[in-house]
Amino acid sequence: MAVNIDKMTAEIDLMKNNILYVIKDGQLIEQELPAYGETVIVTLGGKVDRLETTVKRKV
Repeated sequence: MAVNIDKMTAEIDLMKNNILYVIKDGQLIEQELPAYGETVIVTLGGKVDRLETTVKRKV
């Protein structure tokens, strides 16, 4: 990931299927997704407040 602070742009790799990108207050946050499970994006006031990840294991 390449970030240009002056232009407020970021170049991300679209081939990474296990990464979720969240923008909060001008900051780009990478969140790695679990192989099995769920990630819930909780918003507060129309902005991302937190990410809640539940990891499961497939047998």
